Amino acid sequence: MNRNGSPRTTPFCAKGKLVKLILFMAAAIGAICQTGCSGTTTEASSRSATVNAGQFGPSTSSLNLGNVALGDSKTVTVTFTNATNSAVTITSITVSGPGFTAGGIPSGTILNPGDIAALNVTFTPASTGTGTGSITVKSNAAIPQTTVALQATGVPAGNHAATLSWNASSSVVTGYYVYRSTNGGPFARLNSTEDTGLSYTDSSVTAGQTYSYAVTAVNGGGESGFSNQATATIPSP
Repeated sequence: MNRNGSPRTTPFCAKGKLVKLILFMAAAIGAICQTGCSGTTTEASSRSATVNAGQFGPSTSSLNLGNVALGDSKTVTVTFTNATNSAVTITSITVSGPGFTAGGIPSGTILNPGDIAALNVTFTPASTGTGTGSITVKSNAAIPQTTVALQATGVPAGNHAATLSWNASSSVVTGYYVYRSTNGGPFARLNSTEDTGLSYTDSSVTAGQTYSYAVTAVNGGGESGFSNQATATIPSP
């Protein structure tokens, strides 16, 4: 890490590795559009695959959807890969925990060897505070049951929120990380697990603060450098 808290970077040459970032703020702020790449990449981080060769399983064993404002919802995708040599039938999917729902993979779905199925996990808070839950997937695979732990936090609805959207990387990636800097301070990662979508809503902004955002792309080789940055000041009040 550099002294300012940004990831240490090295020269970046791989084509299409970074992403473009478009930042849309609340209507009172207007829209800010920036494009371009930073031309740097972080050192590859070590990442252990959840799905091992010859197994059926999810892309992650735990999922934190972060802060979600009351009245809003957030959806994140978890993928299930059949890395075995034979077809796997998903017999049931059970979701537990208040506010959590999931859909996209019907019971009876058959995954042939190499197939991937996407399960959309949504959190809609009914109250403030941290909630936990789990997804249990049963199948006819050698390991017949797999579980993904869930966590998310309901936060009070505010007058402002920052919604980021970005263009997909032209390289094959497993997801994206979103970083935020407050009033020129060090960047901190907002999502604890890779976001597989192309947007992110930051509901934890504070009136009067200035925020800068950047996105990185992630694959099995590590994490890219920051995209361009988008900066905006939240109105006060």
